[in-house]
Amino acid sequence: MAQDAGRIAGAGHEHEQGRDLLASVGPRLVRYRLDAAGLVEQDALALPLDVQYASFHPHHPVAYVACSNGGVASPGDRHALFQVSMDAEGMRLLGQPLALPYRPLHVSVDAGRHRVALAYNRPAALTLHTLDSQGLAAAGHVLAEGEDLVGHFPHQVIPIPGSQDLLLTCRGDDASTANRENPGSLRVLRQERGAVACVQAVAPEGGYGFGPRNCAFHPRKPVLYSVLERQNRLVAFVYRDGAIADTPSWSVGLLRQPDQPRRPQLGGAIAMHPGGRYAYVVNRAHPAPAAPGAPARCGENSIVVFRLDDVTGEPRVLQRVALDGLHARCIALSSDGSILVAAFRQAGRYLDDGDVVVSRSAGFASFAVAPSGELSLLRQDAVETGDASLFWADFTPAHPAR
Repeated sequence: MAQDAGRIAGAGHEHEQGRDLLASVGPRLVRYRLDAAGLVEQDALALPLDVQYASFHPHHPVAYVACSNGGVASPGDRHALFQVSMDAEGMRLLGQPLALPYRPLHVSVDAGRHRVALAYNRPAALTLHTLDSQGLAAAGHVLAEGEDLVGHFPHQVIPIPGSQDLLLTCRGDDASTANRENPGSLRVLRQERGAVACVQAVAPEGGYGFGPRNCAFHPRKPVLYSVLERQNRLVAFVYRDGAIADTPSWSVGLLRQPDQPRRPQLGGAIAMHPGGRYAYVVNRAHPAPAAPGAPARCGENSIVVFRLDDVTGEPRVLQRVALDGLHARCIALSSDGSILVAAFRQAGRYLDDGDVVVSRSAGFASFAVAPSGELSLLRQDAVETGDASLFWADFTPAHPAR
């Protein structure tokens, strides 16, 4: 362990080295330094609304923080985009918060088009915000909504490499006693003359039984990887000239025991290694007791490591790593690909396979990433969340010194 701790300390030195982790606990935004002592809190910023997601400008030390007083089960009625300076002097707000129409789920930066994009699930919508030369978003935005344009339950929006278009990942919904299933889809959106158009919708089998949550593009090959949250699978599509194949070329199950799922059992975040040889996908679960306070069994919490074929990009399972925590909503990979951190959303109690009640804390598990792509645990750090949750986390980018 001492050797591993030294490897953490020696891998990064200052803020610009990309070894700072930014995370949210309710409305509190916290910056941690990853060093030999583990994750050490450096500074914090209290916001008036709970953090939902954040993203970083690749060239300016600015974080775009999407906030709301809504949550998983509540739409809320106050929503805003905060812009936060992330320099070595600490975190501070830049300008006034920008009002948003609904509770945002995801935000990304398209530096090539000087814009920030946000995805909303209920109601389904997308907004685009123009950035100035300093990376700041101005008031006003372009709004896109409607089932034909943005599908059902958008969860993520990211730029498409080598294109001016955006990929909107729409999860859809499972059928319930009250409602039929809403189909999922992957949508290629294009902004022209102040309006947004859907130029392609990918929905195998009409989108039924297709629930994509998070996507990532291979850094060197024309392959798109998509985690199917509702089906607990990783699928991969070939894409060329901005067009995605209608059906996936590969589909791999995420669970160690796929025939015995304990609900809720969900596919989650995906992180792509910068070298393009490996991908990391989360299985996340938490106990769902039949009565308040009663211990219940829990599904799989793990990270699946995939080796990506050097020629085709086909994903093959390399390693499955059990996580000693509940519902890792986010994983973060350092810019050099040597450290991966899983952020456990909540504390909780559950019954293990020996019928023993086990308690787990919210917090972080930090892993070393070997040259082979495999993970080994370095340390685990608990975080006190109170009534809130550790909802989002990511490494800050390595900005050049100015």
